[in-house]
Amino acid sequence: MSAEKIREFFQEKKSKSKIGNVDWEAKKDAWVQAIEKLYKVITDQYLAPSIAEGTVTVSREEELIEEYPIRPYKAPVLILTVGDEKAVFLPKGTNIVGATGRIGLRGDMGERTIVRQLGDRWCVVESRIPTLKLTPLNEESLLAALKSVMRL
Repeated sequence: MSAEKIREFFQEKKSKSKIGNVDWEAKKDAWVQAIEKLYKVITDQYLAPSIAEGTVTVSREEELIEEYPIRPYKAPVLILTVGDEKAVFLPKGTNIVGATGRIGLRGDMGERTIVRQLGDRWCVVESRIPTLKLTPLNEESLLAALKSVMRL
């Protein structure tokens, strides 16, 4: 009798699960495309003069991301090199509470978080406590984030 109740419980849970109703491959593909689009804005707009004069070098790598229930996938990593220092844009995932994706910006002095909001809006996380404070990503907020993770 109790085995039957357990089976019924699991059947009900499975029928309410959203995992089967999501096209995870499409969600992953959209996330990777959004990352590429962000990197293009950063390199082609915000950093174009610095890249042209050679004060910053841009390189790319790939990072293996494992997030359930998406199968492991590779996401692009953007690396900015200035002298002997690097700032690395490292994707974390798309299954994020309160956002549609998250990227860590890591440097010698720490890490900042950049999140993707609905409508393909990117924001820098300024604080999480006591409340979440986001600043839209633009040249000014990117500069502030870079200054906070790189040595002065």
